[in-house]
Formats: sequence, C-alpha cells, structure tokens
Amino acid sequence: MGLFGRDDRPSPQTPSTTPAVPPRRDTAKPSAPAHAKTTLLSRATSFEGAISGAGDVTIEGKLKGSVRISGRLIVADNGTANASLHGKTVLVSGKVKGDVTADEKIELQASARLNGNITAPRILIHEGAIFEGQVVMQNPEKEKPVDAQRKNGAGPNQSKKGNSGHKGGR
Repeated sequence: MGLFGRDDRPSPQTPSTTPAVPPRRDTAKPSAPAHAKTTLLSRATSFEGAISGAGDVTIEGKLKGSVRISGRLIVADNGTANASLHGKTVLVSGKVKGDVTADEKIELQASARLNGNITAPRILIHEGAIFEGQVVMQNPEKEKPVDAQRKNGAGPNQSKKGNSGHKGGR
C-alpha cells in the first residue's frame, strides 16, 4: 500500500507503456564546430608539412613540420612530433621537439617528453613528465613582457638607478 492509502502497484491488466530511455552518455559540447572531425595521424604514418584547420588533431605517428588548429591537439603515447604545435588545448603524452602554444591550456602527461618552450594561460605538468624549455603563462597572442620592455627602451637585464633596498656594510 502506498502513501495515504493509495495502492501504487501497477494493475495486472494495464501493461507499462513507458519505453526504456537509454542513459545519456556525454552532454558536453565538443570543442570544435559540430561539422568538424578529428584528424588522426595513425601509428604507421609519417607526415612532413603543415597542418591547419578548425577541427581536432591526434598524433599517434610521426610528424615533422607544424600544426596550427583551433581545436584540441593531442600527441598520444606513441606519437612523435618534431614541430611547432598550437591548439585551443594541447595534451602531450608522447615526444615533442619544438615550441608548443595553446589558447587555453597545455597539459603534459607523465609519459610526455617535451624539448621546447610552452606558452599558455594554464599549464599542467604531471609528475614523471620530462620537460626542457621555458614556460610563459599567458595567452600566446599577447605581447611577451620582454618585447614590451624593449619597446619602452628597457632591456630585461637593466634596472632602474636608485636605492635597490640593499644596505651597505655588515
């Protein structure tokens, strides 16, 4: 018997007509336009040249050149890139030799081996990743601080004259 004396059990003469609805798997919106697809450079493939576009790119094979896309860029565990890489987000699990920039985020997985500079507003380097280069945490399209100093007539190693905060003597 149900709440307030009602019988909530289905009656035997009325079969359930509600169809089973499969659960939703992914409600997240893709990072690229709906018409864009993922370009896959498979393990058995080598490519030399430039890749550009609006979709996502996954590198599982060997790439030499450059990639500039507005979607997600992945260098998989077995992927090797001797290239400059740019994407909305960049995830490195394989080997990269070259500069990497991203509009939003660069992530180096534990298996990543990167020899080059990285520039992005957000950077995540997992324990175990090997990285050799410089990090700039800003949008790659913005002017670098060193360039702005040079325009203003000051170099990165120049300091203003005056009290440096150091007291003389012992």
